[in-house]
Amino acid sequence: MTDIEDSAAARAEIYRLADDEDLDADETVRRVIAVAREHLGVDNSHVTRIDPDSDYWVATESTDPPDGDYPAGVVRSYEESYCKRTIERGETVALHHAAEQGWAGERAYEVHGLETYLGVPFETTQDELGTICFVSSAPRDRPFSDAEVTFAELVARIVRHEMEWERAETRIERLESFAGVIAHDLRNPLAVALGRVDIEREGNDSEHLSTAARALDRIDELVSDLLTLARQGHEVQDTQVVSLGATARAAWEAVDTADATLSVEADLKLRADRSRLLQLFENLFRNCVEHAGADVRVRVGPLAEEPGFYVADDGPGIPADQRDGFFESAVSREGELRLGTGIVAAIADAHGWEPSVTAAADGGARIEVRGVVVDHPV
Repeated sequence: MTDIEDSAAARAEIYRLADDEDLDADETVRRVIAVAREHLGVDNSHVTRIDPDSDYWVATESTDPPDGDYPAGVVRSYEESYCKRTIERGETVALHHAAEQGWAGERAYEVHGLETYLGVPFETTQDELGTICFVSSAPRDRPFSDAEVTFAELVARIVRHEMEWERAETRIERLESFAGVIAHDLRNPLAVALGRVDIEREGNDSEHLSTAARALDRIDELVSDLLTLARQGHEVQDTQVVSLGATARAAWEAVDTADATLSVEADLKLRADRSRLLQLFENLFRNCVEHAGADVRVRVGPLAEEPGFYVADDGPGIPADQRDGFFESAVSREGELRLGTGIVAAIADAHGWEPSVTAAADGGARIEVRGVVVDHPV
């Protein structure tokens, strides 16, 4: 096998591992760095986490066995590590014969004596510093080629992605658990309060009691929205071909739309989790009625220029200076807590879609969702 064929095979294998849904993030990283170690012909490969403020270097994953010098979990001094130079430079460091390349006087060389080192720095979304490094005690007979350096940098990107994905999944699971506890602990006393208010209103339906009942109903809605928002972060795994128009109409029937009207201007088939797509439309429709008026006219249809769809209304629209944070803010212009647009963003993100907000042709609001996988026009 030629070097080019060997490189192509190694790349194909790490891509296959990264796409294997049966492997968790830790196992994916372990297998990827093992493939990379073999391809680069070094003794060991390590994924490290570094905290310069605390002066430690820890191997979070390693191909070294538990009784080796650098097994997973081992902690070493950051000051005495080759990775210190990699982090400080902020770029890949490649050594094929450290002593001959001027490292004989380095503290790291004195302590570890590694002649071969290929280190790639990376930073996670949690602002943690780390490296992926490939090492051998003996020198190589030739420098690392540009292709080998590029390969190592590819491995670093995959490792970083897996680490960030694992953290994101953990955060989502914690949020779900927290939301579930909050919902459970709130709903019992909330049910008691609603029941007592209903009983009192039978004999004395005052304006104060009506206001209290509406406030309690709103709390119940917010609890439901909190649970929905927490659950939407998981990536969609199973999709089916659904009709945009039929799904929008079904969602419209599930929402209190008062005197509002819905028009599906054109239809298309797209791949989606139908249940979540229904929730996306329900939240957008509620938002239209609440902010554009009880008699708002709502239009749904496919984007003309690229795969995607839109939901537009003829209301007052959204000011340009408020559009950037439309899907991030949980507080409405009236100062009320609103989770609906956050739910829309979470559902879109779980599908790999990109939502945005702009002005409709008649001056209202227009929500556009791009990145949709379209089957074919109906």
